[in-house]
Amino acid sequence: MEEYLEALLGQIRCKKAWPMIEEEMRGHILEQAEENQRQGMDEEEAMKAAVKDMGDPVEAGVSLDRVHRPKMAWGVMALMGIISVFSIVIQWILGRADASLGEGYALHHAGGVAAGYAAMLLVYRLDYSYIGRYAKRIAWIFCGVAFLFVFPLGTRVNGAKAWISLGGIGNISIIFPMYLFIPVYGALLYRHRGEGYRGIGKCILWMVPVVFLAFRIPCASLALMLFLIMAAMLSVSVGKGWFKIAKIRFLTAFWSMTVGVPAFFLLLCIRTGYLANYQTERIKFFLGMEGSYADYIREIIFQCIKSSRFIGNSGTETIGWIPEIGGDYLLIFLSSYCGIAVALLAGLLLLAVSAKAIQISFGQKNQLGMIMGCGCGLILEMMTVTGILRNFGLIPAAQVFFPFLSTGSSGIVVSYILVGIVLSIYRYQNLLPAGIRMEP
Repeated sequence: MEEYLEALLGQIRCKKAWPMIEEEMRGHILEQAEENQRQGMDEEEAMKAAVKDMGDPVEAGVSLDRVHRPKMAWGVMALMGIISVFSIVIQWILGRADASLGEGYALHHAGGVAAGYAAMLLVYRLDYSYIGRYAKRIAWIFCGVAFLFVFPLGTRVNGAKAWISLGGIGNISIIFPMYLFIPVYGALLYRHRGEGYRGIGKCILWMVPVVFLAFRIPCASLALMLFLIMAAMLSVSVGKGWFKIAKIRFLTAFWSMTVGVPAFFLLLCIRTGYLANYQTERIKFFLGMEGSYADYIREIIFQCIKSSRFIGNSGTETIGWIPEIGGDYLLIFLSSYCGIAVALLAGLLLLAVSAKAIQISFGQKNQLGMIMGCGCGLILEMMTVTGILRNFGLIPAAQVFFPFLSTGSSGIVVSYILVGIVLSIYRYQNLLPAGIRMEP
């Protein structure tokens, strides 16, 4: 049997797949040998017959080599290329329309896109299963570093300690890197599979550090997004039977508390004056108690939408009237300056990427890859949907970001890294076993 396995594995070029293939083939041979012994053969004769039944090791190895090799999602890569070019063109148009941004604005954005695309290719080449193997260590390090950035090392700008100062070079936002905890959280869920309510409790406790740090920045929208995404991932893992609990009873109780407790907490914060004034205004706006500034912004948005043409410039001036036109209100800018069709194209491209990421993830046999990729897809999906709703004036002026398109290098790079993780999951889907060994 050992000689057979050695010859077979010698035909397979990707050595990362060897342990999985060897385990599978060894299991088939031993199973057949046991069946032969039940039919009256002695142990040695049964083993020889079982190996012979496997066929020629070279031919079998060549066939397995065609299957067990790294895969590339060429469709996703082509889509990301289109989005990257589209992003640079959009910000170039904005740079020409708004002279206050400076001549190097579009070039700076293009550099961020290039850095993000390079980061995506690098992450795609890495084995995502290492996150699963060392999930607990990575989570502790992540939370520790985030704590340092939020408290002693962070730089406060406009009331939020959401920046890391690079001296004369500028500042880097720490808001978007917080989303990189999501795939780590997926690995933590995988780590506790097979446990009961105690494992569920641990998974819920792992939500606390990053949500708390997001509140302390303070960025309530980030905290809410992180919590909802992790809650959705926990629900997916429970629904797939990872935990030895009553699924329907738990999910009913969990989501009842998920909706009820935050609502009670926010109302209490408004009553006690715990939140900053701008946060209270946003919450009141969301609850229908909008203030004068929120009404003003929403009125401008509706005027821009009404005056927009399907293709071409509407002639309505948006620059200077709407804040963050290159980021939060990017679709309004596109609608006014390029036409509704271009704004729709931007939204559809982003929704297509997130939908494809979720589709790839749920198609995985490897449970670790499934839950990690699901988290990455949910981030892109929720960011896009939140941005679209804000551009229609349906939600308050919360922290939003259109993945790949909005201005801001840290958000762009994080967006590409999330896609890189999904591509890594797709790449190794035929090279890794269904279960990944976890380090203590």
